[in-house]
Amino acid sequence: MPAEISFFNLPNILIMGAYFVAMLVIGGMFVKKSTTSETYFIGNGNIPSWAIGLSMLSASMSSITFLAMPAAAFALDWRMMVPNLSMPVIALFAIWLFIPFFRKNAKVSAYEYLFKRYGSGVRIYSSIVFLLIQVARLGAILYLLVIPLQLITGLSAFWIVVITGGMAMVYTFLGGITASIWADVIQAIVLLLGGMVAVAVVIYSTPGGIPALFDVAMEHHKFSLGPMSWDPSTRTFWTMFTVGLVMWTNAYTTDQNVIQRYLASASTKEARKATLLCAAMSLPTWGLFFLIGTVLFSYYQISPDATVAGLKNDAVFPHFILTKMPAGFSGLVIAGVISAAMGTIGSGLTAFSTVMTTDIIKPYLIKNRTDVFYTRLARGLILMSGLLIFVIAYLLLNSDGEGILDYNYKIVGLLSGVVVCFYLLGFFVPRVNRRIIWWGFGVAFLLNLYLVLVDLAVIPNFLNLNIHSYWVFPLVVTVMIVTCVLLAYLTGAKPDRQAEQLLRKDAPPAP
Repeated sequence: MPAEISFFNLPNILIMGAYFVAMLVIGGMFVKKSTTSETYFIGNGNIPSWAIGLSMLSASMSSITFLAMPAAAFALDWRMMVPNLSMPVIALFAIWLFIPFFRKNAKVSAYEYLFKRYGSGVRIYSSIVFLLIQVARLGAILYLLVIPLQLITGLSAFWIVVITGGMAMVYTFLGGITASIWADVIQAIVLLLGGMVAVAVVIYSTPGGIPALFDVAMEHHKFSLGPMSWDPSTRTFWTMFTVGLVMWTNAYTTDQNVIQRYLASASTKEARKATLLCAAMSLPTWGLFFLIGTVLFSYYQISPDATVAGLKNDAVFPHFILTKMPAGFSGLVIAGVISAAMGTIGSGLTAFSTVMTTDIIKPYLIKNRTDVFYTRLARGLILMSGLLIFVIAYLLLNSDGEGILDYNYKIVGLLSGVVVCFYLLGFFVPRVNRRIIWWGFGVAFLLNLYLVLVDLAVIPNFLNLNIHSYWVFPLVVTVMIVTCVLLAYLTGAKPDRQAEQLLRKDAPPAP
């Protein structure tokens, strides 16, 4: 970036300072209201549905949303938006089925249900997988935030990690899920304002305004959603849409970040309203950030910049923020970038602490302690997981980050692909008992391992499966479900009586 241009001017400093002070105030407001483990994990039932809906929106966004989506649209078109088009479909299923189900069968954690349905083994496996994925994901988000903020602000990686990750850790540590939700509300507003300001500044800066930007975008097919053909070996519309269906089914049935917000709602009706609000706002929000990339492409076609020609796609938006945005506006946009990351990190730390306490430590490692002990433990786990994501971010910064991220996502897919099947089979196929689920797990895991090793070129593709790596997750899920259903009916398996008794116990109709 040009050395003579500085991000730090009075308007930007005031905006950033106000944002960080607001986060600290929110954390402090809810310290005394989070004195038990249950209120620390799911609040006291008085959080309004609109706040939980905005929190769900904020938790699903990240610095990846704010920066990678514009980069994808700038480089190619809107095909990376396609997986998100399936989100409203899955949200409707969640509103109809998943929300009342979890509110009947879980108190604070998604994995409590798995214990009742399949026993300790499935619960422990799924919990550990979630914890590993959460730490890896949050570390990657923090790493991906450092790169553009270094370009724009000139701060060292150390201070960016400490300020952004540390602030999220502090307000979550103080106020638990309640502080996280209300911080998410502020962050969602800042994120949306930052995105709208970015689009407005590009339009204002372009000779000819909206018509000129639109004409260039149409000429270069920048609004395309990808080829409509059916070709599993490449990223066609149907490949991306199918990936989205599986991805969002996984999110709404297994992700503690989402399910914890179901449970934090005052009632099933309020949880449904929150989810509906999130679904209604998500597509326009994602569309806004793809639009940023599209108008940036058109802008630099109309007003060429030699520097942009030499930049990577994900550096174009940061370059525009620093060089073209007026003071104050650039501060608001960067606050949006940071808020996107902090919202995800804060929610993720809360979910990590909840699962670690509720599903691992309390039932298996440190039993029969007071509630005060478990509340203090939960706060300690916020700090521990925060330090872990700092370490992962630094490891990525001091290595081939892109290669490690790609490898990390493949390994995560290997571990997590089957977890959504535990829930879907539990919901819809009572005959799939504890024995059958492990047989299906074994088949799916071996297939997943084979596909990952082929993709990493460790072994030859002797099955001749010519599919894009995006198809691995949907294929593994399908194979496990089909295997379990076939085994259940071919062997004449019957539902577990113990599971039925546990699911009936302490499960009154959801209010």
